[in-house]
Amino acid sequence: MLSMDNRDLPSGNSVVIGPNAFGHVGMGGSIGFADRDRQLAFGYTMNKLGGGILLNELGQALVDAAYRCTG
Repeated sequence: MLSMDNRDLPSGNSVVIGPNAFGHVGMGGSIGFADRDRQLAFGYTMNKLGGGILLNELGQALVDAAYRCTG
C-alpha cells in the first residue's frame, strides 16, 4: 500500500506517508510501513478499534510526528 491522501473524505479514510514509503493499514486504525528515503520503519497498534477503513486521526498524527522527528 502506498500513500492515499483522501483527507477530503470523512476521518479514517486516508493514510499519508512518504512518496516512496510502503506498508499497510490494519482494521481499526493500525499501520505498519517502511520509508527507505528517511530510513524509517514504523508500527502502530492499539487496544481499542478506531473508526474508518484506513488510518484514524490519532494514527496519522503519530505518523506525522515520526516524520517530523526524522527531519
